[in-house]
Amino acid sequence: MLRFILSVLFFSIFGCIKLTAQEVMELGTEVQGENVSHFLYTFEDSTNRMSLQEVISQTDSKFKQVKTDNPNLGFKKTSIWIKFRARNTANTSRYVFLEFDYPLLDKMDIYQQDENNNWVSAEKTVGDRVPFSNRSIFFRNIVFPLQFKALQTKTYLIRIKTDSSVQFPAYLYDFSSLTKHISKVDILFGIFYGIFLVMGIYNFVLFFAIKDKSYLFYFIYILFYSLAQSSLNGHSFQYAWQNSLWWANTVIPVSLNLGATGAVVFLIYFLDTKKYLPRFTNILWGIVLLFGIFALLSFFLEYGVGVKIGTLVMIFLGFFETIIGGVVFRAGNKSAGYFVISWSLFLFGIVVTALVAMGAVPNLPLFRVAAPLGAVFQVMGLSFALADRINIIRKEKEKAQAESIKQTQENARIIQEQNEMLEKKVDERTRELQQKQEEILVQNEELQQQREEIMAQRDFISVKNGELQELNLHMTQSIQYASQIQRAILPDEGIIKSNVSDFFILYLPRDVVSGDFYWYSKIGKKQFFAAVDCTGHGVPGAFMSMIGNALLNKIINENEVYSPAKVLEMLNEGVIEALKQRETSNNDGMDVCLCCIEERSNGQFLLSYAGARRPLYLFKDNEILELKGSRNHIGGSSIGLNQNPFEDAYYVLDKGDAVYLSTDGLADNPNPQREKFGSERIKTLLLLYGKSTMAQQRKFLIDELKTFQKNTAQRDDILFMGVRV
Repeated sequence: MLRFILSVLFFSIFGCIKLTAQEVMELGTEVQGENVSHFLYTFEDSTNRMSLQEVISQTDSKFKQVKTDNPNLGFKKTSIWIKFRARNTANTSRYVFLEFDYPLLDKMDIYQQDENNNWVSAEKTVGDRVPFSNRSIFFRNIVFPLQFKALQTKTYLIRIKTDSSVQFPAYLYDFSSLTKHISKVDILFGIFYGIFLVMGIYNFVLFFAIKDKSYLFYFIYILFYSLAQSSLNGHSFQYAWQNSLWWANTVIPVSLNLGATGAVVFLIYFLDTKKYLPRFTNILWGIVLLFGIFALLSFFLEYGVGVKIGTLVMIFLGFFETIIGGVVFRAGNKSAGYFVISWSLFLFGIVVTALVAMGAVPNLPLFRVAAPLGAVFQVMGLSFALADRINIIRKEKEKAQAESIKQTQENARIIQEQNEMLEKKVDERTRELQQKQEEILVQNEELQQQREEIMAQRDFISVKNGELQELNLHMTQSIQYASQIQRAILPDEGIIKSNVSDFFILYLPRDVVSGDFYWYSKIGKKQFFAAVDCTGHGVPGAFMSMIGNALLNKIINENEVYSPAKVLEMLNEGVIEALKQRETSNNDGMDVCLCCIEERSNGQFLLSYAGARRPLYLFKDNEILELKGSRNHIGGSSIGLNQNPFEDAYYVLDKGDAVYLSTDGLADNPNPQREKFGSERIKTLLLLYGKSTMAQQRKFLIDELKTFQKNTAQRDDILFMGVRV
């Protein structure tokens, strides 16, 4: 009986071990590009916070075996852990190489156990969110070298964190087969890029030779689409911008949207939609504008959002161009036949690629090159379409010339007959009437010439007036719309008032749009206030204000930088990079007053402040205190100068104290005698009305400004903020 029980326990335990044991990847004498994806086991960290030790502590049953040779989990916001075991069956030490055939993974870390069974990093972090120099193998895909001793079995853990589609088909190579694989892949892609290069140059040259805009916008489409493909395939990151991590990810959605923009403009000119679809042409230009906006937004959106928009745009583009080409073909444009076939091939490749990215179809090698193959056939087809269009234009031109010659001959015959008739009538005139007739003709010619000159001047003035009115209307509407966009990014005053004791904002743009803007954010018990004066007024200043607003959101809200001095340093660098001021002569920038008010448990508040050429005023204990900012400027004018770093100033505030932030607009506003309102006048007014409510203070400041200014025009944007803690 005891033996029976022990046997049952033994086989139960053995059976459990067998059920939960993970399959081991055995390395034979030759490793020549075998797909080893089914040896991988995955674990999804939904928290994105689990440490290596926490993952190691998970039982093998928590890891799910990959059932396909082309694993694709689609877009994930979580961390994916991959576990696998490998055994070297050879009697010698050896290196093998594990390739993941998908170049757009953001970050991958690989861990192994050392001789003391401690888990350590086997390689540096690699991916397109870290410098390319971290990779030990110079290749577009991520390749991990794995070292084994004779008859050694090792366990590896790999962490994947990416905003792109989570795809990780795995292949195993020895050194010889890896070099052959890399060479073969590079040759194939070289052929692909070569076709695009030749077609692009060919059509660019034709544009200058024929002066047909279709070739120019076709070249633009080829340029940006090939840039997108080289980025999707990892070659741009490998060869062009190995350390430009932000651009390596941003370039994909940007180039997809710009390529789509060029493709729609190409459609408009190539298919002559103004002739065949006159009512639809304005809608096409609206789509061009929409794609251009998507391209601009791609600079600011997260990669996952931007690439989804770009993918949807390209799918829409394939359907849209195919349908419009078919409609124009039926309307009588025979050149559209090649156009429809070409875009149908492109559409097939794009749809397959999108389905692979979303995990809807397997990530087979043929499917992974569906988009490049479709694009190659599309480019070749569209080149045939352009050539066919040239032949059609040539035939139409020859036909028109023949008809013109025929009409010219007919006109000559009619003129000859009329001349003969006129000669007969002239001969019948009497000599007495000839002199009188000549005088009348001279007078008539003079009157007719004067009349024509007057009518031409009237028409010219009428046309110019209409053009000026239309231009003025368009400019006014554009600026009004820009004002709505600018005010939309400004903080809601209601939100600010709900988080402070009292608050006011005095915001008086000089023009419809403003170069000044205010900014607010609350993070925990910290509240950030900023008053920013950008270079220029009107539309140029408004563009600068949008750049400043986006950078402050990124630095404080996304990167969680809470030191005002550090924020100003990063803002300075951000403006220089955004405007490429190290490569250009652009010196635009901004002056900033930035503070952070943090509530303490004892009822007091800690104020931290840093300024770029702007002071901060405090009303405390019936006094006005002025905290002076740095003389440094944010932006291009600071390049090459030895500036002192920005410094934080700290001050403890009690409940009821007030903080004031401003730009220089109020202090510099003139009166009829060209005298400035002045900072001393401002401090006197704040001291006089400091105990009043913020709404009253705002009214007092406006009244004093109107009294001082009288009828003098406002010279600068005015921004003044008051906060009572």
